[in-house]
Amino acid sequence: MKSNQNLIETLEEVAREVEPVIYEALSENASPEFQEVLIYPIKAGGKRIRPAVVLLSCEAAGGKPENALNAAAAIELVHNYTLIIDDIIDHGEVRRGMPTLWKKYGLTMALLAAVQYREVISELLLKSQNSRRLLSIVDSYIMRLVEGERLDVLFEQFGREDEPYVVEHRRMSVGFEDYIDMITRKTSSLYEASAMMGAIEAGAGEKIVESFKGFGLNLGISFQIVDDLLDLFGSASETGKQVGKDIIEHKLGNMLILKGLERMYGDEKQFFLNVLRSERVSEGDLEKALNILARTGVRENAVKEAWLFAEKAKSMLEIVPDSRAKRLLLELADYVVYRNK
Repeated sequence: MKSNQNLIETLEEVAREVEPVIYEALSENASPEFQEVLIYPIKAGGKRIRPAVVLLSCEAAGGKPENALNAAAAIELVHNYTLIIDDIIDHGEVRRGMPTLWKKYGLTMALLAAVQYREVISELLLKSQNSRRLLSIVDSYIMRLVEGERLDVLFEQFGREDEPYVVEHRRMSVGFEDYIDMITRKTSSLYEASAMMGAIEAGAGEKIVESFKGFGLNLGISFQIVDDLLDLFGSASETGKQVGKDIIEHKLGNMLILKGLERMYGDEKQFFLNVLRSERVSEGDLEKALNILARTGVRENAVKEAWLFAEKAKSMLEIVPDSRAKRLLLELADYVVYRNK
């Protein structure tokens, strides 16, 4: 596989262009002492893949990337907004190798920050050329994200005993189609929105906008499959998350866990399910569960599935004329699959 150096440089360039817009927007109507809380998730890092999709899609669709900067900043804030909420819901304490927002500043400040983010997102989009349409897209995709998050919680196999709704509606059996539906809502939504918004800011026709939408949809699915892989078998120093986090959090909404259970039998399958449904998972049980999962071959299967969705994403851009930006988007689809190498 060829080097990703050009793509990495592009992502770094996007960060340099988008972050000042984000910092200014977050600081504009916030007291100086609250600005520290608001800016913390942005300073924690991230590859800025979603704003890169916005800017590259705009350029590939024939527009000027600078015209999509507010949309790119808004989409990165939507992403971080959902992470703030996600960490509260999952009681997550570490993200990007640092304490999560609620863990560092407390639950109250984290919730207030999330509300502020939502309002700043709208303010940024109001400055965009196609503000009404972009606002409508973001509103609808955030609602899709909410449904995806709801399903992800209901796929958990244990916990939240103090939440009657979750206990009543918990899904003890989840199929692959259920999983794809959940990640399409929870993860792909933002990639779809990013690619569409970039094309819209370029003034592209509906056929081109739809092709970028398809690109984002499949890119997002590919991204989440690899995320599932890295969650279970990645390096904590590289991912910034605890290895095996989805098992510790009792999640059945992970492709490798779902596919692995289909390939397990007898005592090993029962042990794995017992671990997934245990109140607390010991280090020894986690290690044994991961070893059982690895022996099913799901790691290799996950890379193949992610590659298939990445190839489908690339095929969606066949009607888009060749350009530097298009080539970088195609490279991004490859990078999403092989970022664990």
